[in-house]
Amino acid sequence: MNKKEIETRIKALSSEIERHNILYYRNSSPEITDFEYDMLVRELKELVKKTGEAAPKALSGVGNDLSLSGSTIPHKQRMISLDNAYTLAELMAWWDKIALEQGVRPAVCAELKIDGFGINLFYDKGQLRYASTRGDGIEGEDVTRNFLTLPDIPREISFKGEIEIRGEIYFPIKSFLQMNEARRESGEKVFANPRNAAAGSIKLKDIHEVAKRPLRALFYTIGHVAPALPVNCQIDLLAWLKEMGFPVAENYLQCRDHDGLADFCGKMEDLRGKLDYDIDGVVVKMDDFTLQKKLGFTAKSPKWAIAYKFKPEEKETKLLGVEYQVGRTGAITPVAILEPVYISGSTVSRCTLHNFDEIRRLDLHEADVLTIVKSGEIIPKILSVNTQMRDPQARELPLPDSCPVCHSPLSREPEAAIEYCTSADCPAQLARSIEHFASRDAMDIMGLGASSVARFLEEGIIASIEDIYRIDYERVAALDRMGDKSAKNLMQAVEYSKQQNFDRVLFALGIRFVGAVTARNLAQHFGDIHHLQAASIEELSAVPEVGDKIALAIREYFDNPKNIELICKLLEYGISMTYHYEISSNLLAEKSFLITGSMVHYGRKDLEALIQSHGGKILSGVSKALDYLVLGEKPGSKLTKAEKLGTVKIISEDELLEMMKSAE
Repeated sequence: MNKKEIETRIKALSSEIERHNILYYRNSSPEITDFEYDMLVRELKELVKKTGEAAPKALSGVGNDLSLSGSTIPHKQRMISLDNAYTLAELMAWWDKIALEQGVRPAVCAELKIDGFGINLFYDKGQLRYASTRGDGIEGEDVTRNFLTLPDIPREISFKGEIEIRGEIYFPIKSFLQMNEARRESGEKVFANPRNAAAGSIKLKDIHEVAKRPLRALFYTIGHVAPALPVNCQIDLLAWLKEMGFPVAENYLQCRDHDGLADFCGKMEDLRGKLDYDIDGVVVKMDDFTLQKKLGFTAKSPKWAIAYKFKPEEKETKLLGVEYQVGRTGAITPVAILEPVYISGSTVSRCTLHNFDEIRRLDLHEADVLTIVKSGEIIPKILSVNTQMRDPQARELPLPDSCPVCHSPLSREPEAAIEYCTSADCPAQLARSIEHFASRDAMDIMGLGASSVARFLEEGIIASIEDIYRIDYERVAALDRMGDKSAKNLMQAVEYSKQQNFDRVLFALGIRFVGAVTARNLAQHFGDIHHLQAASIEELSAVPEVGDKIALAIREYFDNPKNIELICKLLEYGISMTYHYEISSNLLAEKSFLITGSMVHYGRKDLEALIQSHGGKILSGVSKALDYLVLGEKPGSKLTKAEKLGTVKIISEDELLEMMKSAE
């Protein structure tokens, strides 16, 4: 990469890392694994080295768990994060480097890496004064009132100076599973994993609700201390913490050679499934405090400590059966029903099998024992089948040749992997189609989610998409848990949907392969439903991103009399089938754009409309047909694809706005 490309990549990586910091620390909803995060950080470090410039904020912070409305307390000594090693070779290389620098192999203290939520306690004159979260490393959120609901935490200690005691709040796994089951039964949203549950619980506004949740904590280090403690190494510090009354994880060891450390890491990895709290690795520290002080810190992490991260957890479980879900287009998706198993922070009981070919590839038999892993530690995936544990009498998993809902025959397009229900009257397709029609990016009808659609179909309130516009709201109000207010809100949402622009209506119709961007391009190109309906395959293929496959699907949709009948009904109910947008200029004519990341001045849809008003085209993905990628904050993978392609010009929102200024 040349200098400009490196600078662009550094900016993109910095934004992406900061976005993942917010997802992990503040929102407790990570999208990627620790490993994937660390690979982003490593790439950023390497690029920064090439420029010789100062490290960006993304390399100096430790994440930020501060709530936007919470009160904060400055830490007396910064709370730091650790560098990670993902193999024993990396771990030993880190230790060897320090040994070479010191001329002797220093002892290390190896401890469990608890996958919890960081907490900082401050004691003065022996009294607990406050508890705060990690925050941004410089200051933390005040959670003292909630923290005091935790049992077994000393409110008073015999050390009479000032001291910060640090550790992790966690949710015991058994209690977490019980709480999630109770929330599931009562219709509440379940937590993704124990760390999220701990993070969410300690910040609740209702202290009585916090007290109901069995939060616990383990402690392992200190921050600011005055006067100095009577201990000089980490092993003795852990013993001192226990003496003061703080809960400490029992598994730790002083190691002096590779074999001892490797053996400890292996045993702890085997132990991870037997503990009542989640661990995701081993933290290794130089045991001697004098050496720690001598080695010091980088901008983000101590040089005297590292976290050895375990490989993704694998678990065996039993296949109980397979369900076949029917999507709005008739696509059949097999889903494995599993004997519930706890893995990587949550209980897994279902796992998508994607398509029939995946069932054949795995050679699934009834009651098979499966090894599952969480792809990215988020999405469960079947890794393999333990054929040695298979019952010799077990039958191959039968694959259906008809729709599981309406029993119509299935079809499969040449060179495709998906089986489709062939009936347009399939009840499952109807439910999914109505849900899609009412979804936020389509007609945006609040109150017509999956559960409401299922209920209205069952009660006979609706039986088709057009029925949405002739709902009997008195019947809706009479339903349990609905009432007049819910019925009135639904009526207002339905009426408002009639004002949606044609591109959203077109997307709502659910034509196969026609996504939101393609719908907008079609609406802009043809202007109204009548011109679109009359278009030939050749005319359709002339629209940006509409190839022969999509053009054929559109033509087949409009050649179906039932679809034409639906469109006529929607027109009768006052739904707009004409595309409306202001044409300001043709300054961007013949140019195509794609937006990635968050914009400062405009929302994405508003900016896309502005581009179109100046004659520009919007594409849905990176391809050779793309002229400009508009780069905002926290861009996604589109930036990487555009950089690899090399033909796409990458511009900022301000540069785009500058391009349109001369048209004013």
